[in-house]
Amino acid sequence: MAKVAGLIRKKSAYFYVRRIPEEVRSLLGGKQQITRSLNTTDFRVASDRARRMAAETDKIFADARLGKAPSAAASRGVTREQLFDAARLHLYNLERRTTDWGHTSPEAAKEIIQADLANIGSPHEEVWASAVQPVTAKVIKELGLELDRGDRLWFEFASLIRRAEQEHLERELSRINGTIGATATDALFSNTFAHNPPPKLSLPSGLSLGQVITRFEKDPTRGHLTESAGKKYILPFAVLREVVGEDKSIGEIARTDCAACHELLASLPRNYNKLTEFRGKGLRELAELAKSSGTTLLSQGTVQVYAHHLSAFFNYAVQKGIIEHNPASRLMSGQPKEGSSRLTFNNNELKGLLAELPGWAGNRRGGRFWAPLVGLFSGMRLGEVLWLHTDDFQTVDGIEAIVLRRTDDRSLKTRGAARVVPIHAELKRLGFMKLVEDRKRTGGRLFIDLPGDDQQHCVDMFQKRFSYMLKQKVGVRAGVSYHSLRHNFCDGLRNAGSPIDVTRALGGWARSGGIEERYGQGSRPAVLSQWMDKVTYPDLDLSHFHVARPDQPEVS
Repeated sequence: MAKVAGLIRKKSAYFYVRRIPEEVRSLLGGKQQITRSLNTTDFRVASDRARRMAAETDKIFADARLGKAPSAAASRGVTREQLFDAARLHLYNLERRTTDWGHTSPEAAKEIIQADLANIGSPHEEVWASAVQPVTAKVIKELGLELDRGDRLWFEFASLIRRAEQEHLERELSRINGTIGATATDALFSNTFAHNPPPKLSLPSGLSLGQVITRFEKDPTRGHLTESAGKKYILPFAVLREVVGEDKSIGEIARTDCAACHELLASLPRNYNKLTEFRGKGLRELAELAKSSGTTLLSQGTVQVYAHHLSAFFNYAVQKGIIEHNPASRLMSGQPKEGSSRLTFNNNELKGLLAELPGWAGNRRGGRFWAPLVGLFSGMRLGEVLWLHTDDFQTVDGIEAIVLRRTDDRSLKTRGAARVVPIHAELKRLGFMKLVEDRKRTGGRLFIDLPGDDQQHCVDMFQKRFSYMLKQKVGVRAGVSYHSLRHNFCDGLRNAGSPIDVTRALGGWARSGGIEERYGQGSRPAVLSQWMDKVTYPDLDLSHFHVARPDQPEVS
């Protein structure tokens, strides 16, 4: 990917830097350059954001040359009533959390609470401020309150947070004494209890679209999401900016605006950001070029994903109390669905893959050789397979298994993806466990021969090469990919008569059936292993892979 002009890297983060032409500096605060953080460490995400920012900056400069100063961001004041609501919401959240005193005796717990009450209730600000002010700053950030530290309202809010903390401690003391009732010590919180509906924080909806997008991107409660999740919002946000304009109040965005965004998404050409003839063009211009040239458009499935993320953004604004309803909900309803884009490998395609596998793997039993086989005989997702570590292989319930869990350098798609995956007997016959034992001597990643700076980078590089091989060498149908192996595995479980709870446990799908599935921890690994070994592909002959030949050395 070509580097974008103005995109620079400082330490681990990316910034967009642009020199301001001398003739328009007076309208832009007299500054000599614009420097904006792109809020990412990923080069690809930074490139997309820098291109968008470059287009926005071009418009600012063009307007300035006509004598038009950039519009100032709409201010959003915070009223005292909203601060009261925010303090009540803070107490509500405190009350919802159950304090676990562990082995601490009731008397010792009382002493701890009374000491905290003495500090927070002190008449001297220097005593209670060190405990209350960090909490105040955290609440302001979480709720998106526009309060500058040091101004009068900031300190008023700190006093309200102090009262909420005091009320919580008083109630905690009453609970330990066994005298808790439906009354509040502080009248401000007379209706704030964990068993009541949460207090509603009614913030004004005068925020501009651009302000809400910025808040969404920086929201600390979304910090657990991966970079790839954030990427899916880049195009919907770009379309919103082009159709609506980021200075428009988000409360004024109507369903007709969202419908126009949806139509523009559906009119964009496929891979427009990778083709030179489309570079530097606005989205509407891209749609016109695609229409006139007959270029293949984004698939309906892709448009549906973007429409979903458009709706998710407005849902976020609703949940934060910024707007009352979601104008982008159910944009895709009533449209015919495409057939599944994830087909299974048919018998000929599977045989062709196995025939090409040794050569594609360079006649070495490394990651290229094992990744498709592990996918076929475990149903694991590509990211799960490629980023396996040697300590994921454990003996559980007397069987050899892969224990998948989320780690600092490995993400899992869903909560259900954290699971125990027994090693299929066929993988053992193929010699997979020998590779595992060899790797355990040094530890770390299992497939150290597969390149990639992180999990997503490794997946991207492998996926491109694997898809090319499937298309050029095996000649698979459109829609057949590595993920199709997961579908083959699921069909194998069905053909073996696997119970639905076993299928979900092995595949990492969340339990979503009747009420009975919500009880218990699920089937034991030993039971899962029995069903795992029943997955077979009768038309495949893998016996020639069972013993490594001399021309297939292990990767060192």
